[in-house]
Amino acid sequence: MFTQTLKSIRRLTDMAPGAAGSVAKLKLDAAEENRLAELGLRRGASVRILQGTTNESVLLAVGDGRIGVNYGVAQKIYVFS
Repeated sequence: MFTQTLKSIRRLTDMAPGAAGSVAKLKLDAAEENRLAELGLRRGASVRILQGTTNESVLLAVGDGRIGVNYGVAQKIYVFS
């Protein structure tokens, strides 16, 4: 069972536009993590990829809001999908 859970965790940048999931982990420094948490992007939050391709910023739907994060930050956000 533990192995199946690990297989379902993906980087935000590995998800296609339209895909949805919930945030599993943010591997960011405390300041960046706090800034995103203020915008609603925190562990357990439901997210959906609205727009983004390799090496480009990613636009996310988080609750009723929209958040744009650069590609480097998006690579450090892990999602259950």
